[in-house]
Amino acid sequence: MRRNSVVVFLLMTLMTSSLSGCLGLLQARETIEGLREDVYQVSYPDKVDMAHTFSTITVQPYSNQTSFPVDSAVERIEIYFKVGMSGSDTVSCFDEVISSELRYVRAEVTTPSGVSFWLQDVCEDVPPAVDTFEPNPEFETGDWKLDVEARGWGENTFGAFQDNFIIVITVHRVCQQYPIEAPCDE
Repeated sequence: MRRNSVVVFLLMTLMTSSLSGCLGLLQARETIEGLREDVYQVSYPDKVDMAHTFSTITVQPYSNQTSFPVDSAVERIEIYFKVGMSGSDTVSCFDEVISSELRYVRAEVTTPSGVSFWLQDVCEDVPPAVDTFEPNPEFETGDWKLDVEARGWGENTFGAFQDNFIIVITVHRVCQQYPIEAPCDE
């Protein structure tokens, strides 16, 4: 019986010394980290878009510019592009011969150093298309720029003839998601 008391006393002394102070916190943290789920990779998209529908019977100019950040976490960039030019299946790009005011859409994405990354210069319908770009070996980091210049015409009475375009840039990023923390895209 005396022997059991000594063993219980030693165990109690060891437990009380290890559960208090810094040593106790260290052991508790290691235990909790062992119970936590593993960190995993999450891909989330950031979107930048530009769209315009021309609604006046005379050819009108349009110009706009926006920027979006690209960093080392970007795994790919997708660019959706669609243009609708009323009557372009008949007239096509020959309206510059017919009229001094050409209908067109010029869209360009440039890197922070000013290098042209993606360029479209069209004067007829372009069906919806997505161009996908992956880093080779990595994308230039910084603020990239989308610059659009266009001219077009349309009418508001019936809405049947309206030049328009849509550009959507989706920047896919990867981050490490910890199970007990808020999602990366918040």
